[in-house]
Order: sequence, then C-alpha cells, then structure tokens
Amino acid sequence: MRRLRAILVLTVGLLPASTVKNKLLNLLGHDVHPSAVIAPVVIFMVGRMRVEEHVLISMGNVFRHLRGVRVGAYTKIGPRNDFWANPKFRHDPDADPEHVGIFSIGKSALITRRHSLDASGGIVIADWAGLGGRGTTILSHSYDPKRHVMGCAVTRIGESSFVAAQCSVAVGATLPARSVLAMGAVLMPGAKDAHALYAGVPARVVRADISDWKCFEYSEDGTRTRSPENSLPNRRVLKKS
Repeated sequence: MRRLRAILVLTVGLLPASTVKNKLLNLLGHDVHPSAVIAPVVIFMVGRMRVEEHVLISMGNVFRHLRGVRVGAYTKIGPRNDFWANPKFRHDPDADPEHVGIFSIGKSALITRRHSLDASGGIVIADWAGLGGRGTTILSHSYDPKRHVMGCAVTRIGESSFVAAQCSVAVGATLPARSVLAMGAVLMPGAKDAHALYAGVPARVVRADISDWKCFEYSEDGTRTRSPENSLPNRRVLKKS
C-alpha cells in the first residue's frame, strides 16, 4: 500500500496545476489549500505536505524522502529547487523529533531557483524570509570530525531575513531575524546579532545595524512585501480640472 501511494503521489505531482490536482493530493493524505498553485513537480516518498492558501510552487521542484513539508500562505517557490532528506536521521537520538526530516517555510516567504535544501535534521525558514539568486546550499546534516560521526541539527533562517546567491548555511546554523547573508558567504552556527549584514567565510557581522533597509518594510496582512505607501515609487497625484 505504501508503494502504491508513493506511485500515485508521484504521478499526481507531475500533473499541471489545478484544483483537481489539489483534491487528488488531499485524497492521498496531503493537505493542500484549493487556492494553492502547484505546477508539475516531483513528490517522492514525502510523508505529508501542508500547503496553505495562495502558495505558488513552480515547475521542476523536487521533494524527496521528507517526513513532512509545510508551506505558509502567500509563499512563492521558484523553479528547479531540490528539497530532500536522509531518512536514517529520523532514528538519530540527537535529532530534534519535532523537526527532523521536515522542511518548513512560513508565510509570504520566497525561494527563487536552483537551490539545494537538505532537511535531514530539519530546515525552518520563518515568515517573510527569502533565498535569492541561485546556487545556495542549506545543510542540516554532515560529518562531525570531532566526534567522527554523521550528525544532524535544525538549520534556521530567521523572520524577514534574506540569503543572497551562492551561499552555504551549515548544519545547525541560524541566520538571525531581519538579517542579510551576503553573496558567497558561509554561515556557521553561533550568529546571534539581528538586524545585521553578515559576509565572508566564515560569515561575520560587517554592518551591525541594517534596520533602515527598505526590504524590512512590509504589511502584516500576508499579501505584500512592503507597506502600501512604499510599494510604488513616489508619484504626483494629478487632479482633474
């Protein structure tokens, strides 16, 4: 029965986006909102997907061997990203039982294209956060030479934070809230300063306060990335004579 379900989910995942596709996924044990748009994607051996309203998942994404997938409302995932996990870490005594094997992303978040996200130990991307450009790798398991074992830990991207292109985020690292990881940086565990710009290998704070950056201005209703008064360039209002 498990193999049959996997084949059916894989087949349905490759169908064009439609409300019928969403209903079929729900019949197969997932939880997809009717308004979500899921283009042809690969869904292989995924325990349960929860996709909330007005989500867009573009074509060519791959979800494989995940215990769960959670996608918040109004979030957009661009094409050809790879979301995966190594199932053996689900039995690791050091794993976080709540997050191991689960990819979770909050509301109004963004992932562009061609990123690799290893959720073996768990990945949590908070509301309004984003992965930009392409070629970023987020890891949640790796070899620990100190203990000579393979280990895992939850890796997190904080609320309203942004990761630029071709970055690496190490196992158990956290990008603090409202921070930016500059292009090509390698983030290791231990970052604690919010509202900061991180850059370099390993990444360090290169600007301590970026709270005035425009990317942090947004509406709380979940539909816009900026508040209404800042969503368009200033324009003169012309009155009819």
